[in-house]
Amino acid sequence: MRAGFEGKVIWITGASGALGRASAERLAAAGATVIASSRRRETLPESERIVPLPLDVTSSAATDAAAQEIVARFGRLDGLVTSTNVPVFGDFLELDDAAWQQVIDAKLLGTVRLVRAALPHFIAAGKGSVVVLSGRGGIDPSPQHLPGSSVNAALILLVHGLGAVYGPKGVRVNAVSPGPIKSPRLDALNAAGTGKPSQTPIPGPGLPTDVADAVAFLLSDEARFITGANLFVDGGGRALS
Repeated sequence: MRAGFEGKVIWITGASGALGRASAERLAAAGATVIASSRRRETLPESERIVPLPLDVTSSAATDAAAQEIVARFGRLDGLVTSTNVPVFGDFLELDDAAWQQVIDAKLLGTVRLVRAALPHFIAAGKGSVVVLSGRGGIDPSPQHLPGSSVNAALILLVHGLGAVYGPKGVRVNAVSPGPIKSPRLDALNAAGTGKPSQTPIPGPGLPTDVADAVAFLLSDEARFITGANLFVDGGGRALS
């Protein structure tokens, strides 16, 4: 991929996780200034091009303030990557309302809050790109991770809708749906018992850098005619669903 990100400012949430961190490092290596957000400052990556910004995405006020702070400090915002994961696993009958609400509030509504905070800046600039990390569970639900799978399905629909509404304003919105990716989250999912093995035509699991490359492509100008799309990075696993 030829695309560079010199001079661009990209905001990544969930940057303390394996996929968010890999995306931050990939974009920084391509020349972007990356604003890396997560709840805990000490878990965030930091370098010459990666600037940590702690954030609780369950707070609308904090999310709006963070977007305004980024634009005030750096003068622009070119892209947003949402990579929130909530490790809530278990049998459907054992998961109470609080467990479901935790996933909905952080991942679904958290994404809504982030996009809502960034969109006015993109619209004012006449351009911008959003990449939402969903998951293959959005079309092939995991029996032990139904809250996460349900939210992933909702995020895919959200991306379709936002892509249609804001494309005319120069804003592209896409999703990346990883399959089995080597990470602490995959370890936790396997430990919870997914109900079926992770088989993929391309032997896996994949690596966080595989997801980061897809994120970088969708953010780049090389994807200028792509919006409302859901890119699977799953080794072809959906073909076996």
